Amino acid sequence: MGERVLGEIVTLGGEGSDVVVPGAASGVAATIERRKGIWILEPSAETIRFNGRPLITACDLRRGDTLVIGDAHIVVADASRTLLRVDVHHLAGNATIAPAGTLATLVLSDGDEDVEIHPLATLRVPILARASTAGPRDPDPGVSLLRRVIGLSIAALVLLIAVVAYLLQPVQIDVRPFDAHVSAPGTLLAIPNAGHLLLLPGKHVIKAEREGYVTAQAAIAVGGDDGKAVRLHLEKLPGKLSIDTDGVAAQVSVDGLDVGRVPGELSIPAGQRTLIIRAARYVDYITNVTIEGAGARQALHVHLQTSWGALKILSIPEGAQVSVDGVDSGVAPVTVAAPSGVRRVRLTAPGWKVWESSLVLKAGETLSVGPVTLGQPDAHLIVRSEPSGADATVAGTHLGRTPAEIDLPSGIAHQVVLSAPGYKNWTRAVFAEPGHKLSVLARLEPILVRVSVHGDPADAELFVDGVARGKAPQAFELSATDHRIEVRKEGFQPFKATVSPAANLDRTVQYRLVPARPN
Repeated sequence: MGERVLGEIVTLGGEGSDVVVPGAASGVAATIERRKGIWILEPSAETIRFNGRPLITACDLRRGDTLVIGDAHIVVADASRTLLRVDVHHLAGNATIAPAGTLATLVLSDGDEDVEIHPLATLRVPILARASTAGPRDPDPGVSLLRRVIGLSIAALVLLIAVVAYLLQPVQIDVRPFDAHVSAPGTLLAIPNAGHLLLLPGKHVIKAEREGYVTAQAAIAVGGDDGKAVRLHLEKLPGKLSIDTDGVAAQVSVDGLDVGRVPGELSIPAGQRTLIIRAARYVDYITNVTIEGAGARQALHVHLQTSWGALKILSIPEGAQVSVDGVDSGVAPVTVAAPSGVRRVRLTAPGWKVWESSLVLKAGETLSVGPVTLGQPDAHLIVRSEPSGADATVAGTHLGRTPAEIDLPSGIAHQVVLSAPGYKNWTRAVFAEPGHKLSVLARLEPILVRVSVHGDPADAELFVDGVARGKAPQAFELSATDHRIEVRKEGFQPFKATVSPAANLDRTVQYRLVPARPN
């Protein structure tokens, strides 16, 4: 949809937000605000993920951070004190989970609140039947003694079992996945029992293991009257994803984190992941992939779309120097690789006119330019006039006031016209020699008009444009432009006027001096 510029507080989410993304519930899911030069991201919903993890509290934004809201993948492209630039990618089904850097997480509550110990409700103890005295006595005393020892041993064993059973305390075990094997290595006695582990008082290590998962363990202290619980949530081992890019070397990021280069095999955490494959001169490839994990191998074939094209440039004469977007690109004929879009091509050759044009280059295509026939070089004309400041027009182009300069197409004649108030127009044709420097000096001929000045008293001093012209009355010729007329005589107030003579029209100025007031 293009680039948008927003303010220092921007909301993201569903309908009603500044930036509306697909798949987000109505309302604001997150807010970005600049505080003292730091861009702060604050969540408003529990369904957004930041760098692959659920976001539950405010955090600052930095370049490369990745935010997932609904079906959109939002990447921080740049972050400074005054500017935050983000790119929004609409990705259907993009439910990002933990980033590639995390393999396993063990979650334990603070303190002893997670451990729950209850006394054993019932204890089953085998009961030995006492031998009956009603029968005949054992005639062998040795046999009788042996029986007594066995009986005492059995009684001691039963007593020991009863004591141990009394001391055993249950620890609640919350393990994911449910079929993981739970053990207490290094512990003398650990009895599993319906979601619990029976342990003797003391310090123990509880371990959970399963093939294809990262082993997790926790240390606990059994004893006292408080109940304890241990949560062991195992995460799958990464999966192996083989990416084929048809031999194009590219960089891969998973959920915003760089994980390596392809083509080749990468280790990626299990779950639904967003992959971005970037290569020079190619369009970024973005896709969602479900990684099975637990060491399973998967394959992905990617066809990268080129973002460059080629310009095939020919010139007449051959050997012209070629530049594309201001970069020297060789000598024509030449084929130049360039990014798609509008490109500026320039051809230069000694003794020939420069050729320059803008071209639209499409990705993946070769655009033929030319053969371009270079024209003869322009002539350079300098126009001067006496007096200077005359309006100059050359070949219908107004140059302003003299002196003036212009480049003219060579091989033809161009009309030069100069004009100035009070002067006759000056016109001349100038032939433009290829590559020559031409100079024109125009001496403008004034238009003279007869002006008569007379009045009362007749012997007053006469000044024209501040220059004394003798006594009035008097007649003289002036150029057809504005002039200042002044008449002075001692004892009289001066007379001042402006006269604007016109061609072929004589002018008369009549004055009458008024006596000056006495001081």
